[in-house]
Parts: sequence; C-alpha cells; structure tokens
Amino acid sequence: MRMEQAGNLMTARRMGAAGRFRRVVPGAVLLGVLAAATVAASAGPAAGQSVRAGRPATAAGMISTVAGGPGGPGRATTVAVNPFALFAHGSSLYIADAGAVRKVSQRSDWLSTVAGTGASGPAGDGGPATQADLLAEGVTMDQQGNVVVSDEEHHEVAVVAARTGTFYGQPMTAGHIYRVAGDGAEGVSTSGGVATRTPLGSSADVTVDAHGNLVLADSGWVISKNRKQGSFLKVVAASTGTFYHRAMTAGHIYTVAGNGKSGFSGDGGPATRAALGTRIGAVQADHAGNLVFADYSDSRVRVVAARTGTFYGQAMTAGHIYTVAGDKTRGLSGGGGPATKAELNQPSGLAIDAAGNLVIADTNNERVRVVAARTGTFYGQAMTAGDIYSVAGGGHGLGDGGPATSASLNYPQAVTIDGAGGIVISDNGDNRVRVVAGATGTRYGQPMTAGHIYTVAGNGGFGVSGGGGPATRAEFAVTAQLAVGGPGSVAFCDYQRVSLVAGASGTFFGRQMTAGDVYTLAGGGTGAANGIPATKAGLIAAGVAFDGAGNLLVNDDQHSLVRVVAAASGTFYGQAMTAGDIYTVAGNGESGYSGDGGPATSARIGFPEGLTIDGAGNLLIADTDNNRVRVVAAQTGTFYGIPMTAGDIYTVAGNGKSGSSGDGGPATSAMMDFPDGVAADGAGNLVIADTLNYRVRVVAAQTGTFYGIAMTAGDIYTVAGNGKYGFSGDGGPATSAKITDPDGVTADTAGNLVIADGGNNRARVVAARVGTFYGIAMTTGHIYTVAGDGKGGFSGDGGPATSARVGPFGVAADGPDLMITDTTGIRVRMVTGP
Repeated sequence: MRMEQAGNLMTARRMGAAGRFRRVVPGAVLLGVLAAATVAASAGPAAGQSVRAGRPATAAGMISTVAGGPGGPGRATTVAVNPFALFAHGSSLYIADAGAVRKVSQRSDWLSTVAGTGASGPAGDGGPATQADLLAEGVTMDQQGNVVVSDEEHHEVAVVAARTGTFYGQPMTAGHIYRVAGDGAEGVSTSGGVATRTPLGSSADVTVDAHGNLVLADSGWVISKNRKQGSFLKVVAASTGTFYHRAMTAGHIYTVAGNGKSGFSGDGGPATRAALGTRIGAVQADHAGNLVFADYSDSRVRVVAARTGTFYGQAMTAGHIYTVAGDKTRGLSGGGGPATKAELNQPSGLAIDAAGNLVIADTNNERVRVVAARTGTFYGQAMTAGDIYSVAGGGHGLGDGGPATSASLNYPQAVTIDGAGGIVISDNGDNRVRVVAGATGTRYGQPMTAGHIYTVAGNGGFGVSGGGGPATRAEFAVTAQLAVGGPGSVAFCDYQRVSLVAGASGTFFGRQMTAGDVYTLAGGGTGAANGIPATKAGLIAAGVAFDGAGNLLVNDDQHSLVRVVAAASGTFYGQAMTAGDIYTVAGNGESGYSGDGGPATSARIGFPEGLTIDGAGNLLIADTDNNRVRVVAAQTGTFYGIPMTAGDIYTVAGNGKSGSSGDGGPATSAMMDFPDGVAADGAGNLVIADTLNYRVRVVAAQTGTFYGIAMTAGDIYTVAGNGKYGFSGDGGPATSAKITDPDGVTADTAGNLVIADGGNNRARVVAARVGTFYGIAMTTGHIYTVAGDGKGGFSGDGGPATSARVGPFGVAADGPDLMITDTTGIRVRMVTGP
C-alpha cells in the first residue's frame, strides 16, 4: 500500500456524503415491515422481533454505539491496524494507527488505545484523548512521558498528558488531549509566532530533541492544481532559550530547515535556505543532537547539523544541511557501498539505534536498510562505516519466524528501535507491525530468534477485527447498510463482508453465537458458487434484509446477484439449502437489465443496492443502475397491481430512464435517478430513496391517504424532498424540505418514515401522525432531524442524538429504537425511541 493509497483508504472510510462514498462502498437501506413469523432460535433470527439484549436503557432521543470502534483492547495480533508511525519507549510500543494511537506491551503483546476513536470528527482539544478524532501520522513521547501525536487531518500536533500539570505553557489533565501546534487550518506558517496560532501543512512526523523541544516534519501543502509548497522542519520551543543557533520563546514555532520551495537544493549551506521535497517522512534527533529526516519526495536522507563536527563521515557546519544517504535517483542500488552513492526509493521512516546507526524504511524498495555509523557487526552483518546494507525485506512471502532478509515487506512506512534492540517496522501494506528481533528470547509474548522477523501487531486485515467477541470492541472497515432481525440481531454491510451482532445466545446460521458478540456471516472469500459456506464467498455487500424464515438476503454488487445465507437447513426459494451456506435467488451474474416476467435467477440486474421484504414475503430490489425497483414474487398472485408468478421477477417502479417524472401516475412509467433504498411501510406501500433526485417517493399499495397525501394504488408520489440539493425544512412539510443524497429509508414501529439523509449528515423522520417520537413533538407529514447536527464526523455517544455527529447511510427500526449505520464513525449506532 503506497502512502497515497493509504490516505485514500482512510478517506474512503471517513466520507459521509453518500454521493461521494457510494462507489467505494455501495449500499442502501434494507429493512421494511417484514412478514410476522415466529421461528425457533435454532432456525435463526426472525424478522420483526426485537430483544434489546445488553443495550442500555436511556431517555428517548439519546444516541449510543451498538457495534464498532477502534478495536480492542486485546492481543495485538488479533486487532486490525493500519500503522503509519512507531515509537518505542521502555516496555511499550506506540503505533500511530490512522484514526488512533495504540500502545502495545513489549512483554505481553496486549494492545490498548491511548487516543482516538478510529473515526473522523472534531479534534477533541482539552477532552479525553480516547474521545478525540484524529488522523495520526506520527507519534513520540516527550521527556515528561506525554504522548505527542501529529494529526494530519486537523493540521496540528497534540499532546496526551501523562499526568495532571502544566506542559507547553498549558494546564493539562491526565489522559486528556491538547493542541500544542497548529491552528487547525492548512497553510504556510511564519517563523516565530505562537505555535497554536500558526497554520501547518501536513504534519507528517514529530520528535522530541534533547532539549525537550518538539521537532515537526511539516510537509508541503497544495498552492494550486500543479504547484505545491515545499516542506519545512520546524521547532516548537519547550522553553525560552537558544536552540539551533537562534533565540526562541517557549510555545513559539520556528523554521530550522526549508525555504518554502519544493525540490532539492542547498546541501552544504544553511538549512533554512535549502529547498526540501513536498513530502517529508520521519524526523529524528540523533545522539549528537543533529536532526535527521527522510526527504521522501527527493529519495534522500538529510541531516541538519546541530554543531560543527564530523558526522556520518562528513565534515559539517552547525545549522547547515547535508545528504547522508541516497543520490536522489529513485531505485535500488549501492548495497554494501557508500550510502551517498546508493539509490533509495522514497524513504519515509527513520530510526537511530543504540550504536548510532541510521535505520531507514526504504519504502518503495520494500526494504529496511542501515547506514553504519562505524565499522563493526550489526544485525548479523559485517558493516563498514558510511556504507548501506539491507537488513529486512527483499524476500518472498510474509516470512514470519524466518530470517528478516528472506521475508517480504509491503510499503514499510516507519521504523523504531525497541528495548531489546529490535527493529520494529510498520509494514503498512500488510496491515501489520513487525519486528526484526535484536536478541534471542521472548518478546511481545512470543519466542524470537535474533535476526528473524515476526508480526507483533495487526491481523493482516484492513479495519476488520474482533469477530467472535463483543461488538463494541470490534473494528470495521466501513459500515454501509443494515437490517434488524429477531431476537434483536443486527446485520450490516461491511464492504466485502456481512457482519451480524447476535441479539441472543444460541445457534444461528449453523453457528453457536453469544449475545452482543459480532460475527462475519458472509464474505471474505472468493467466488459466487452456490452451496458453499457463506464465509468462503466473495462479495461486495450492498444491501441486506431478513426474510420471514430468518434467512439473510444480501445484494452482492460484485456479481450483480441477490444471494441468501440460510439460517437453517431446509427448502427456501425453491432450493434445498444448508444452514450457513450461500445461494443465489436473483440475477444470472451478468450486469445489465433483462428477464422481467421470467425466473429471477435468469434475469440480469445492474448494481443492486437496496433490499427488503414486503408484508407478503416478496423480495424488493433497488436495481440502481437500471433506475428501477424490481420484485421477486414469493408466491403467485397480484402485487403492486401486477399479476406475478412465484420465483419470477418484475419491475414495479421506474421505466429504466434516468430523470425525475411521473408523480401522481403509474409507478412503472415514472423516471428515477439512482434509487438506493427501498422499504415497505406498515400499510404495505413501497418506499423508495430516489437518491440523486433528492426525494423519497412512495408507490401506494392501495388507494388511500398516506403521509398526508391522497394516493391511488400503483401510482407514485413524492413524500419528502423538493428535488433541490441542500438542507432545509425541519419542522415543516416534508415535501418542501431539501434533502441531499437520501440513501436509506425505513418505516419505524410507529409508522413514521425514517430517512438516512447522508449528504446532510442527519437521520430525519417524516411523521405518520401527530405525536412525540425520539423525544421530539411532531406533526403529520412534517419532517424532523432525529440524529446528527449536520456536521461530518463522529461524536455524541451518551447524549442527545441531535447534538451528535453522524454520517448515516442506512436506517432500520429495532422495536421502538432506531438503528443507524454511521459511515464516518464506522459504527452501528442506536437512537432510543419512541
């Protein structure tokens, strides 16, 4: 995984606006009012039931997390990590893990979270560190034991206080997080200003020098489409004094290298006149006090001399800058020869070991290399002072337990040295932290041989861990759409998987489950074959729904299929099925449109998203790319005004053309634009999230008045949204309101229509009748926000849902409560009803 790719994945996880997120993780809402069915626990969760096992009883309108978070605490090798930077101190290893800072015991391999929620949102300045949101690019520890984090998302450097006291001129409380550099805006800082009032670019790394000052690698920022600002090395003075040959004031920030121009220049001259690349990786202070940094963009390692003398075999002048590794050519050459004549390929990580050797994460060469500080034997190799050697990577396969030079690395982004002299590597592309053992013995809870390599944190997956354990300790890559079955079980799409939070203990889908724990129910494998265990199937989960027998239906966007995971062994959809296996019930595997009036398994479906079961047991599919809603008939009869044969597929809304038309007329003559979500309300009407028309529409099941509108059976009507992009209308008629990218819809137990208004970062309700719902007094046909303050991010657990930050993508009713998949919080959250 390259540095840019890692950022893109993190961005994908955090995007809340549905229109931007959709093609990364497709999905739509999943739950309607299902056919009432009572099924034994051994047969799987039955739809329409709810037992809120283990969920806190709170006042109406309060929000809490049901599943998801940063993952852990737990054994480090069982928790998903996406390591960006590392720092070892004492008996602990600290990992900058994208949305969190982790701490791993070097003795027991136990992982805990020091800071971060694993999600996007407010920085949390002054509050508990574990409730703050961040994008951790660098991590270190200062002389007071405080953990220091460079937060790329908020363009700041923050401190997690180790104890209550005054640090960096601020009173701090133990365990809370505080901004000590950056004003939260991206920009070019002026040297000499107050650090917390000064903009930063992309603060890639941070270290602490021998004087206790913070040293920042402030990478360049975008000036225009084709131009970027050059990087800087900056210092935040911990105390007033003279450092790096200039007078500094405590709490102020100063440039010590870089002239603001991107590129390479200045070797042998003053560091503040030198041009640096647009991206700096790590920065370290070596044993002599020199500042060593990885000039990622220029494929060099450079040094700013702290004093005049000879370092790395070169005569240096205090305050001047020099290259000590790399000849600027990107490539792999020079092993065993002088480091300044060797090729590097965008190095991003650095460490200084106890012998003063320079350890480099040569990122795009997928190796760790060492520049020897003196002639001797290091890491099992004879080395000559000033020459460069590979000590890890370059082999084939993961190679755990074998020689480090026989193992492969995948985008090693950072390195540090642990207490036993081992080289710890953030093997970012493998989603692991690995160590080249410095000595034979037991470390991180496992026996190690000197010079061999071992995984010490990360399960190898991106953002997926905690299966089989408590749902609130699990970590998910994303959360898209969800469905609720009985007793109180919640299933949701997690990109290439479907996860299930068990609402009760028992045997479900052929597996023993414990209430409140989370399990992968489908996905994670390859192929679309029928009758294989669902956990061995390959899929991209776009929508899920429970049927009346407790089976779980899945829209498999990867294969343009609708598939079912059997809750129990038996015959369903005309097929003999085995509990826990997966089967196709609609689609022939080809993307497109065909087959109406014939067998559903012979039809072509295009990009299916929303999925639900109506009151007659029919399967409703939002055939998104075809701008239609289609039905697979559960039995022979007339539904939505159309005669149907059991097992065949029919269009019940949309004429296949993209557009907005047809209100008040036959649903099959109407135009829609990217319908994402479908639901069946309590009256049997079909509810559609007509996403890119910014409307919610209803196909009437019978003639009558619904949502305050007179309707004719089979015709289509707008019940929310005025077709304009934006946000407005709370407290007034729903049809006058602005909705942006409605992705999910459902009907709650009171008959209200609930909308995941993803583009506005809100969950909203169209009241079916006058009353108080989710703690809000409502009028029939009017629209109200019931969760979200309109700002992207994650916050608010334990408080009013309308004050929380959420990125809703799917909604489902769980008894009186409302369940939401929060794409920015990467969680499933609950709003207490009624």
